[in-house]
Amino acid sequence: MNAPNALPPRPQITPELARELAARVKAHNGSTEMLAVMRVEHPGLRLLLCNEDDIPARMPTWLAHDGVAMYLLDATEHCVSLTTNEDRACGIVFTLLSGDDD
Repeated sequence: MNAPNALPPRPQITPELARELAARVKAHNGSTEMLAVMRVEHPGLRLLLCNEDDIPARMPTWLAHDGVAMYLLDATEHCVSLTTNEDRACGIVFTLLSGDDD
């Protein structure tokens, strides 16, 4: 018997997938509609957009592509945190870069 509220399996987060998603985030200027579409296309993958000022200054960028910095989410513990460990990641946080950092 299936568990009533079973979560979908955690998708593998790869740099290739992240670059593809970052390009879409950039092309749509971080629209909530595009994030909603991407969440439907990638069930189980947590996708968030935030201001680059909301990321701790000491946190290294996991990947940057096309004016979008990306950070990985880790929800393996009680609280969600940022990580650079792809094996622990359950999602991606996107930030649109204000300068030409890439």
